[in-house]
Amino acid sequence: MKKLFGFIAALTLLASSQVFAQTTKPTQESLQKLFEITEVSSMIPKLQSQLEAAVNHLVQEAMKGKTITPDQQKALDAFRAKIIKIQNDEISWNAMEPRIAEIYGNTLSQADVDGMIAFYQSPAGISFSKKMPEIMQQTMNMMQKMMGPLMEKMGAAQAELAQDLKPEVKSDVKPEVNPDLKPELTQASPQK
Repeated sequence: MKKLFGFIAALTLLASSQVFAQTTKPTQESLQKLFEITEVSSMIPKLQSQLEAAVNHLVQEAMKGKTITPDQQKALDAFRAKIIKIQNDEISWNAMEPRIAEIYGNTLSQADVDGMIAFYQSPAGISFSKKMPEIMQQTMNMMQKMMGPLMEKMGAAQAELAQDLKPEVKSDVKPEVNPDLKPELTQASPQK
Protein backbone atom coordinates (compact mmCIF):
# COMPACT_ATOMS: atom_id res chain seq x y z
CA MET A 1 0.00 0.00 0.00
CA LYS A 2 2.88 2.34 0.80
CA LYS A 3 4.36 1.69 -2.65
CA LEU A 4 1.03 2.53 -4.30
CA PHE A 5 0.73 5.72 -2.27
CA GLY A 6 4.33 6.67 -3.11
CA PHE A 7 3.71 5.99 -6.81
CA ILE A 8 0.55 8.16 -6.80
CA ALA A 9 2.38 10.93 -4.95
CA ALA A 10 5.25 10.80 -7.47
CA LEU A 11 2.81 10.93 -10.41
CA THR A 12 0.96 13.85 -8.85
CA LEU A 13 4.20 15.72 -8.24
CA LEU A 14 5.42 15.05 -11.79
CA ALA A 15 2.11 16.13 -13.32
CA SER A 16 1.93 19.29 -11.24
CA SER A 17 5.50 20.26 -12.14
CA GLN A 18 4.65 19.84 -15.85
CA VAL A 19 1.53 22.01 -15.46
CA PHE A 20 3.50 24.55 -13.45
CA ALA A 21 6.17 24.78 -16.16
CA GLN A 22 3.51 25.30 -18.80
CA THR A 23 1.64 27.99 -16.86
CA THR A 24 4.54 29.84 -15.26
CA LYS A 25 5.18 33.27 -16.73
CA PRO A 26 8.54 33.54 -18.44
CA THR A 27 11.33 35.31 -16.64
CA GLN A 28 12.64 38.62 -17.88
CA GLU A 29 16.02 36.98 -18.42
CA SER A 30 14.57 34.28 -20.67
CA LEU A 31 12.68 36.89 -22.69
CA GLN A 32 15.88 38.92 -23.07
CA LYS A 33 17.68 35.80 -24.27
CA LEU A 34 14.90 35.11 -26.79
CA PHE A 35 15.04 38.70 -28.06
CA GLU A 36 18.83 38.48 -28.43
CA ILE A 37 18.74 35.13 -30.25
CA THR A 38 16.01 36.27 -32.65
CA GLU A 39 17.75 39.63 -33.15
CA VAL A 40 14.34 41.27 -33.02
CA SER A 41 15.84 44.67 -32.20
CA SER A 42 17.70 44.67 -35.54
CA MET A 43 14.36 44.53 -37.35
CA ILE A 44 13.28 47.91 -35.99
CA PRO A 45 15.49 50.09 -38.28
CA LYS A 46 14.27 48.11 -41.28
CA LEU A 47 10.68 48.59 -40.17
CA GLN A 48 11.32 52.31 -39.69
CA SER A 49 12.72 52.66 -43.22
CA GLN A 50 9.75 50.75 -44.65
CA LEU A 51 7.33 53.02 -42.80
CA GLU A 52 9.25 56.07 -44.03
CA ALA A 53 8.92 54.81 -47.61
CA ALA A 54 5.19 54.26 -47.03
CA VAL A 55 4.77 57.84 -45.74
CA ASN A 56 6.64 59.21 -48.75
CA HIS A 57 4.48 57.13 -51.08
CA LEU A 58 1.26 58.30 -49.41
CA VAL A 59 2.31 61.96 -49.66
CA GLN A 60 3.22 61.51 -53.33
CA GLU A 61 -0.10 59.81 -54.05
CA ALA A 62 -2.02 62.55 -52.24
CA MET A 63 -0.31 65.24 -54.32
CA LYS A 64 -0.42 63.36 -57.63
CA GLY A 65 -1.64 65.61 -60.43
CA LYS A 66 -1.74 68.69 -58.21
CA THR A 67 0.32 71.81 -58.68
CA ILE A 68 1.84 73.03 -55.45
CA THR A 69 3.62 76.22 -54.61
CA PRO A 70 7.13 76.32 -53.09
CA ASP A 71 5.57 77.25 -49.73
CA GLN A 72 3.23 74.28 -49.93
CA GLN A 73 6.19 72.04 -50.79
CA LYS A 74 8.03 73.32 -47.70
CA ALA A 75 4.95 72.56 -45.60
CA LEU A 76 4.72 69.06 -47.10
CA ASP A 77 8.42 68.43 -46.45
CA ALA A 78 8.06 69.63 -42.85
CA PHE A 79 4.98 67.42 -42.39
CA ARG A 80 6.79 64.39 -43.80
CA ALA A 81 9.81 65.01 -41.54
CA LYS A 82 7.54 65.42 -38.51
CA ILE A 83 5.65 62.19 -39.22
CA ILE A 84 8.88 60.26 -39.74
CA LYS A 85 10.34 61.63 -36.49
CA ILE A 86 7.19 60.63 -34.60
CA GLN A 87 7.38 57.14 -36.12
CA ASN A 88 11.06 56.75 -35.31
CA ASP A 89 10.54 57.93 -31.72
CA GLU A 90 7.54 55.71 -31.11
CA ILE A 91 8.80 52.69 -33.04
CA SER A 92 12.22 52.31 -31.47
CA TRP A 93 13.49 49.25 -29.65
CA ASN A 94 13.74 51.24 -26.40
CA ALA A 95 10.07 52.19 -26.69
CA MET A 96 8.82 48.83 -27.90
CA GLU A 97 10.89 46.30 -25.92
CA PRO A 98 9.07 46.67 -22.58
CA ARG A 99 5.71 46.44 -24.35
CA ILE A 100 6.74 43.40 -26.38
CA ALA A 101 8.14 41.74 -23.24
CA GLU A 102 4.83 42.38 -21.47
CA ILE A 103 2.85 40.88 -24.36
CA TYR A 104 5.13 37.83 -24.48
CA GLY A 105 4.95 37.50 -20.70
CA ASN A 106 1.16 37.65 -20.68
CA THR A 107 0.80 35.25 -23.59
CA LEU A 108 3.63 32.72 -23.37
CA SER A 109 4.63 30.36 -20.61
CA GLN A 110 8.19 29.69 -19.51
CA ALA A 111 7.97 26.36 -21.34
CA ASP A 112 6.95 28.19 -24.53
CA VAL A 113 9.88 30.58 -24.28
CA ASP A 114 12.30 27.75 -23.49
CA GLY A 115 11.04 25.87 -26.55
CA MET A 116 11.41 28.95 -28.73
CA ILE A 117 14.95 29.51 -27.47
CA ALA A 118 15.79 25.89 -28.30
CA PHE A 119 14.26 26.30 -31.77
CA TYR A 120 16.05 29.56 -32.56
CA GLN A 121 19.37 28.02 -31.46
CA SER A 122 18.83 25.06 -33.83
CA PRO A 123 20.03 25.15 -37.46
CA ALA A 124 16.44 25.53 -38.71
CA GLY A 125 15.77 28.33 -36.23
CA ILE A 126 18.98 30.15 -37.13
CA SER A 127 18.09 29.91 -40.82
CA PHE A 128 14.54 31.12 -40.18
CA SER A 129 15.79 34.01 -38.07
CA LYS A 130 18.21 35.13 -40.78
CA LYS A 131 15.48 34.94 -43.44
CA MET A 132 12.83 36.74 -41.37
CA PRO A 133 13.83 40.27 -42.47
CA GLU A 134 13.40 39.24 -46.11
CA ILE A 135 10.04 37.67 -45.30
CA MET A 136 8.98 40.90 -43.60
CA GLN A 137 10.24 43.01 -46.54
CA GLN A 138 8.30 40.95 -49.05
CA THR A 139 5.23 41.07 -46.81
CA MET A 140 5.43 44.86 -46.55
CA ASN A 141 5.86 45.17 -50.33
CA MET A 142 2.84 42.95 -50.87
CA MET A 143 0.78 45.01 -48.44
CA GLN A 144 1.79 48.27 -50.13
CA LYS A 145 0.71 46.87 -53.49
CA MET A 146 -2.60 45.84 -51.96
CA MET A 147 -3.19 49.27 -50.42
CA GLY A 148 -3.61 51.09 -53.76
CA PRO A 149 -6.54 48.98 -54.99
CA LEU A 150 -7.93 48.80 -51.47
CA MET A 151 -7.94 52.59 -51.13
CA GLU A 152 -9.56 52.93 -54.56
CA LYS A 153 -12.32 50.50 -53.60
CA MET A 154 -12.84 52.25 -50.28
CA GLY A 155 -12.99 55.62 -52.05
CA ALA A 156 -15.56 54.26 -54.52
CA ALA A 157 -17.63 52.87 -51.65
CA GLN A 158 -17.42 56.23 -49.88
CA ALA A 159 -18.52 58.07 -53.03
CA GLU A 160 -21.40 55.61 -53.44
CA LEU A 161 -22.45 56.20 -49.85
CA ALA A 162 -22.30 59.97 -50.34
CA GLN A 163 -24.52 59.57 -53.40
CA ASP A 164 -26.94 57.34 -51.48
CA LEU A 165 -27.16 59.86 -48.65
CA LYS A 166 -27.99 62.83 -50.89
CA PRO A 167 -31.58 64.00 -50.39
CA GLU A 168 -33.88 62.81 -53.10
CA VAL A 169 -35.48 65.42 -55.33
CA LYS A 170 -39.20 64.76 -55.66
CA SER A 171 -40.72 65.55 -59.05
CA ASP A 172 -44.22 66.09 -57.69
CA VAL A 173 -43.15 69.06 -55.59
CA LYS A 174 -44.40 72.32 -57.05
CA PRO A 175 -42.36 75.48 -56.68
CA GLU A 176 -43.66 77.93 -54.13
CA VAL A 177 -45.37 81.02 -55.47
CA ASN A 178 -44.60 84.31 -53.85
CA PRO A 179 -47.98 85.65 -52.61
CA ASP A 180 -46.86 89.24 -53.14
CA LEU A 181 -46.74 88.79 -56.92
CA LYS A 182 -49.79 89.65 -58.94
CA PRO A 183 -51.77 86.59 -59.99
CA GLU A 184 -51.56 87.47 -63.67
CA LEU A 185 -47.77 87.30 -63.49
CA THR A 186 -47.78 83.90 -61.86
CA GLN A 187 -50.20 82.34 -64.34
CA ALA A 188 -49.48 81.76 -67.95
CA SER A 189 -51.07 84.46 -70.00
CA PRO A 190 -53.50 83.21 -72.67
CA GLN A 191 -52.21 83.31 -76.20
CA LYS A 192 -53.93 85.74 -78.54
